[in-house]
Amino acid sequence: MSKPVEHYLCGKFISEGNWSHMRRSMPVHEIILMLEGEMYIAEDDKRYVVHADDLLFLKAGRTHYGYQISDTPVSFYWMHYGTAPGLFVDFPTHSTIQVPSMANQLFKQLLHVSSFSSEEADAAALLLLKEIERNLRTDYRPHNAVVDHICKWVDIHLHLNITVSEIAEHFNFNKDYISKMVKREKGIGLKTYILTERMRRAKRLLLNTNASVKEIAAQCGFSDYKLFLRTFKQHEASTPTEYRNHLYSTQLNRL
Repeated sequence: MSKPVEHYLCGKFISEGNWSHMRRSMPVHEIILMLEGEMYIAEDDKRYVVHADDLLFLKAGRTHYGYQISDTPVSFYWMHYGTAPGLFVDFPTHSTIQVPSMANQLFKQLLHVSSFSSEEADAAALLLLKEIERNLRTDYRPHNAVVDHICKWVDIHLHLNITVSEIAEHFNFNKDYISKMVKREKGIGLKTYILTERMRRAKRLLLNTNASVKEIAAQCGFSDYKLFLRTFKQHEASTPTEYRNHLYSTQLNRL
């Protein structure tokens, strides 16, 4: 295989109960991310009970089958794939993922792009497997990865009037928990992080563009222009216009 990962099939399986996995042996690998319920599955002679947030890695050529019926509802994401020699083959058969929300998002992305083109599906599958590989490292710090992802999302959406509650809902976290998580890594809560980044963007735009103060307010997520003026003055001890003129004059004096 010339490419590192080749995606074959993927999906989301849902059962209301009274179900067990079929018996089969496939020529490709399979990754399963459990979402709900319990699945009783064996690979060759080893049996596993798979719970929510567990990963199951079924290697090509081995026989796997359900050894007991799941009476309660079961749901999981699954992907069939092939890899270049030596890549993504050292996963433990059964493990618990440290940051399920990230893998969940990447599985959703994979399902979304898999209907468009094989190239996009292969790329999404590679991202998913790399995230799983990071999660399974013993030195992996899950909060760092999650917080970095949250902060990048915030930076991209700073022009919108985003709130902590909306961000928490987007990433499937409690709003208090997500703020504490950001504070643990960044030293400030999520609400303060948003404001700090908005002010940072505003100052950069004031210095490096000819956009009006009202346009800059909108680009920094303030639909209320007067609120932007008050917030900027509280944060920087000057109005946006004063800040721009002062730094512009300072730069001229240095030339």
